Amino acid sequence: MENASKALVMAGGILIALLVVGALMLMINQVSYYEKSESISEKAQQQAEFNKEYVKFTYGDIKGYEVISLVNKVIDYNKKDATGNSVDYNLKITVNIDMSGFADKYGINGKTVLFKKNYIINNTNTSFYNDIEKYRELENNYSLAIMSKLSANYDKLKQVEDNSNEYKKAIKEITGRDIQITISDIEKYREYSEFKTSTFEPGEVKYHENGQVKEMSFKFKK
Repeated sequence: MENASKALVMAGGILIALLVVGALMLMINQVSYYEKSESISEKAQQQAEFNKEYVKFTYGDIKGYEVISLVNKVIDYNKKDATGNSVDYNLKITVNIDMSGFADKYGINGKTVLFKKNYIINNTNTSFYNDIEKYRELENNYSLAIMSKLSANYDKLKQVEDNSNEYKKAIKEITGRDIQITISDIEKYREYSEFKTSTFEPGEVKYHENGQVKEMSFKFKK
């Protein structure tokens, strides 16, 4: 009888131990699942914040200067090769710009000297980026006000021979300064100015398999 009682006590102890171990294992699994869920949720939130910085440009029509801001943002991102918690910098972003109709509206005799084609942009090695940089430098060198004056007086300047004394005199009368700039650059700057104030319609946003923004498209709105 005594042995039977001891056996029951031992069995009870073993059962309690098993229950405690089981409870501990369940608690550990729950904690691990919770931490994993938190990690997944945090990464999803970080990725959503990352995408938002780009997708916000597609919530409605935008101006050309906003397209330029987006292009610069995309190129800066594409230069990175670091690995983040939720962002894979190996996955690059491309911006497509459809310029159809721009020449008809702002080009001389239906032709443009600057924005001649549609663009696929994901790095600095594109004519779009290089042209934008060039005419942004003109603004920095001579000021936006002076470049705007030259652009507004393009028709007048075009009537005289480029780089002649009469041309240089006209430049000084318009700007109050002696500026070495060709009529071709003024013509291109005028188109650059029109681009900045033009309206662009966003298209479909495409994503990489992990959910990051992959491709964004915009079309000149006639």
